[in-house]
Formats: sequence, C-alpha cells, structure tokens
Amino acid sequence: MLKLVNVNKIYSTLEHTIHVLKNINLSVEEGEFIAIMGPSGSGKSTLLGISAGLDRIDSGLIYIDGQEISLISEDELCSIRAQKIGFIFQNFQLIKTLNALENVCLPLVISSDFKESEIRSKAKLMLEKVSLENRFTHFPSQLSGGEMQRVAIARAFMNNPRILFADEPTGNLDSKNGDTVMKMLSDLNKSTNSILIIVTHDPKIARYADKIYTMRDGELSQGR
Repeated sequence: MLKLVNVNKIYSTLEHTIHVLKNINLSVEEGEFIAIMGPSGSGKSTLLGISAGLDRIDSGLIYIDGQEISLISEDELCSIRAQKIGFIFQNFQLIKTLNALENVCLPLVISSDFKESEIRSKAKLMLEKVSLENRFTHFPSQLSGGEMQRVAIARAFMNNPRILFADEPTGNLDSKNGDTVMKMLSDLNKSTNSILIIVTHDPKIARYADKIYTMRDGELSQGR
C-alpha cells in the first residue's frame, strides 16, 4: 500500500546542505498502524510530508497503492491526495471562519461531485463518531484543544483515506485527551482497514502502534 525505496531528501542553502532523509526504505501494508519516533530535527515530519505527497523527494521511489508518485504531475498528485490520503496536522489547521461541520465537509466540497446534502450527512456522521454531535455549529474559537483535534480527525477521514498520516496528533493535548484521541484513531484504523502512520515523541502513544520505527539523523530503523 505504501512503499519507499532508497528515498533521499536534501535541503540546500547558500551556506549549508542538509541531508534530511538518507536512503529511507519502508513498506507498510493495508491495515497496519506504525509509529515513528525520534528527536526534534531527525526528519520525522519531513518523512511524513514526502510520504503523503506534500513535498518532493530528491531521489528514490515512492509507491502509493502500487502507483509510483515521485515523478507524476502536481495535478495527478493532488488527485491521489484527495482520493487516498488523509493528514492530521499538529496545529489542527481548521478554517477559523467555518464551523465544525463546515470544516469537516471541506475535503469533499473541494474534491467530490457529491450533493451538498450527502456531504453534510457524512460530515455529521463523522463528527458523531468522534463524540462531537453537540458541536456541529461551533467555530474553532469555541472549541477546546481536544475538540479541535477531534474535528481534524473527522475531517481527515471524510474521503475514506487508504492512508492516514498524523503529525504529533496528541502534541497539544493533555494526557486524558491524548488517550481519547489515540483510541479514536486506533478504532477508526481497524474499522476502515486503512494504514495509520503517526509521528510522536511520546512512548505511551507509540505503544498503540503495531510497529515502532525510530528516526535518527535522517535514517530510519525499526524499533526504539
């Protein structure tokens, strides 16, 4: 479902060249839940971004559902992201001028031909799955951090992603809300048989995963 072969990512400035990802090899099967740990600056978020097609690699190959994506056009890449990928950002990235329901509707409003009534019905169902049935009309400024994270989770699952990426999904939450969010992600992963890939600093969060990988100085290895 997701495969990276000898992937490299390099950032260059006038003074420095930074080899952020070094010959990364990773294969993740349908239904798997993996966690990627490592210190700040080790390349974790970069790995997540290039795997989701949010950034380009300098060399290597990336396959999503059997299709090699590293050399396809931006339009083709956008189509793959819309159809097969969900992404939960650490800072939620909710639209402040949209309420919870409208934020969750957004992926299908942008990328599907569904009727507005169908999109709203699905969005309501997703918000109910994350226990926010009483927050449909609340704006982000009226929600707690845990509630905003749950809105972000509901939005990420709107397009039935084959692969869901989550960058520090509990980084802004207290322990109780963090556990709640991880249980939701784990349950949704199992019920949809999707791939779930999270980046985390927290060993407690990593324990939810089937496999744990560690990033150090741009290199990926399995295990802590």
